[in-house]
Amino acid sequence: MTLRLRLTLLTSGVIFLALAAFGGLAGVLLWRIELSSIARQITAQADALSAVARRSPGALQGTADDLLERDGITAVGRVYEDGVLIWAGGAVASGILDPDFLRDVQPERLSRIQGYMVASRRFGSGPDQVVVQVGRNLLPQEELIARYLIIAALVLVLLSALAGATAALAVRRALRPLDRLVRRVQHLGTPEPVPGVDERSEVGALARALDASLAELRAERRRETLFLASASHELRTPVTAMLADLQHTLARERSLQDVLAALHRTERTAGRLRQLTGNLMSLTRAQHVGERQTADLLDLAGEAVDLLQPLALKRDIDLWLDGASTPAQIDSSLFAGVLENLIGNALKFSPVGGRVNVRVSPQPSGPLSDGMRTGGALLTVEDSGPGFPSGPLTEAFVRGVPGSGGSGPEGFGLGLAVVRQVVEAHGGTLNLGERPGGGARVQVSLPPTPAAPPARETEGTQPHRTD
Repeated sequence: MTLRLRLTLLTSGVIFLALAAFGGLAGVLLWRIELSSIARQITAQADALSAVARRSPGALQGTADDLLERDGITAVGRVYEDGVLIWAGGAVASGILDPDFLRDVQPERLSRIQGYMVASRRFGSGPDQVVVQVGRNLLPQEELIARYLIIAALVLVLLSALAGATAALAVRRALRPLDRLVRRVQHLGTPEPVPGVDERSEVGALARALDASLAELRAERRRETLFLASASHELRTPVTAMLADLQHTLARERSLQDVLAALHRTERTAGRLRQLTGNLMSLTRAQHVGERQTADLLDLAGEAVDLLQPLALKRDIDLWLDGASTPAQIDSSLFAGVLENLIGNALKFSPVGGRVNVRVSPQPSGPLSDGMRTGGALLTVEDSGPGFPSGPLTEAFVRGVPGSGGSGPEGFGLGLAVVRQVVEAHGGTLNLGERPGGGARVQVSLPPTPAAPPARETEGTQPHRTD
């Protein structure tokens, strides 16, 4: 059932119930008013007939019939003496109007008996006791009310149908912007703007939320396109090189030394492919960050520096770590990959004899107390390489190739994509920039964490650095 049909049925149902309640209440009020009017009339006629019977019973034959007529309607009159009917007049009726009153001792009573409303009066005592009863037949009023109910039902149906048609037109007009939104959502690939963004209504709020979602979706698509381009390049290059090397080696008979050299090159290429596939797995894991625990970012950075120090020594690059103890709420295994990617990337693009600086520091914060939070963590990695390529750095996931001739190490886009995904999954930000004096600077900022013990300073350390 569509929203338009539900709203139309709901509106029509509410109008129908309101009209039915109004018609029913009006019918009840009319019936009560009519009964009250009849009760006043027959009560007055009973009092007048009692006065005549008390004053001169013989005058009933000449004047009583006139007393029983009111507005063209004649009531039924009965006068009993000592339980015996002595006079009957007015409209034709059979039997005693209120037989229970004759056996009772009440001086007066107003009752409804067998379709009649009866007003009874009693005066005198003993054998001279006189009972006067005046009644009105309620059948004409009941028929009138029945006709009213039939007419009211017909009018109710007609008004409900008219109200339903009006509600359907109003709902259709109100939901027209929503229909335009539906058509726009069905064609997400088109560059057309989202309709209804400027409307000050619930549909306008929905349109603005949809417009923001589409903008984010387009940005995500651009990021995915960049990432896929980077991934295909990163994976294709080593596979092509390894395949070409193997084909060249197998093209003719080679010496054992040439075969071993080819196997070593294949081993290095396979290691790079393993690293790339590991980065892809890290990207997948970053979609669902595991349990976060408070870890010292300085300790994790020290482990990453220790791990990559042999590579730095091999290329004669100074790898330095300094900073202060910085607690952070992180998935340690994922964030270890972030540190290894950033430091490995810096070593890869730094020239022989270059320098890579890793710095960990807490963000500025107010005084610590129970329940207060620190100001977050800042990780900075700087190298002396060529820096990032020209263009929007926020979209640059592929590192440039140093030198105009195209020689040198290839890009490391998957690594930066992993870093970005993990950092954003932790609620942090990744900033890519240029180091003053040349080289690249990568900064990772993490959100605040629960208060921790005072920081310990570690300045100018270079773990396991040997000459």
